[in-house]
Amino acid sequence: MPAKAHKFEAEGDFVEHLEGAKRRERLPLNEIVARLSLSKSDLVVDLGPGTGYFTFPMAEAAKHVVGIEIEEKMLKVIKQRTGERSADNVSIVRGDMNRMPIADSSADHVLAAFVYHEVENQAKLIAECARILRRGGWLTVIDFQRRIESDGPPIWVRKSPAHVKKTASSLFKLASSSGTKGYYQLMFSKN
Repeated sequence: MPAKAHKFEAEGDFVEHLEGAKRRERLPLNEIVARLSLSKSDLVVDLGPGTGYFTFPMAEAAKHVVGIEIEEKMLKVIKQRTGERSADNVSIVRGDMNRMPIADSSADHVLAAFVYHEVENQAKLIAECARILRRGGWLTVIDFQRRIESDGPPIWVRKSPAHVKKTASSLFKLASSSGTKGYYQLMFSKN
């Protein structure tokens, strides 16, 4: 029986948890976003953007970023931050990652950062990413390593890089793999 998906609970000081110094040390934004190789003509879809940790740095490098978020507390925070930053090239929509409100073959890049393990049907998520990406578009999956010593959800819900590669292999080609003991970053190009 497959493990149930684990959802991040937006409780307590979740903004500090998602944006604090500890996370910034573990997840160096400049390095991670630089590996995406975004251009000023790119439409980027950010799945489960949360508080905008990756959204706003990507918006500096891309033409437009669409964040798809389903959690109400996260929506409230990221919409407020989008307004405070006057981020005209960021759109935040309430939506389900398995039925994205994005046209077929319209996105240049999809970022699934720390959400892959939260989805019960990863194959459906990968297929939906393939649907919205143009040919030659990019899918980047960043998630927690399956190690006890790394922060994050319970180890039994985490998905290994090998799991992601296998799930994506029929629709995408692995282009690069990187990360640390705490997380991995896989970049795929659409076949």
